[in-house]
Amino acid sequence: MGLRIKANTFLMKRYLEVDSGGVTFCETAFAGGARRFGFHEIDCVLLSETHVLSFQVKQEVFRLPTRPDKEKHQRVIDTLIYEVRRAAGGG
Repeated sequence: MGLRIKANTFLMKRYLEVDSGGVTFCETAFAGGARRFGFHEIDCVLLSETHVLSFQVKQEVFRLPTRPDKEKHQRVIDTLIYEVRRAAGGG
């Protein structure tokens, strides 16, 4: 099991998990489910001023609110960015 950010609401289960093999993003309202991506598949990672983490895979954008006051959230973000850069050859 890797590092995980949860952002659940009453009607929706959402999380982002980062491990050595890539990321798992889950968003379930009434349908949907978990999706798995390798770091090399992620084209872009953004963190908005309102602390919403977004990443793009081909034409799809996945979003998850984060909490800057939580150390675990920052570790997940830092690890995701590091691994995506490393997979792209940016060290």
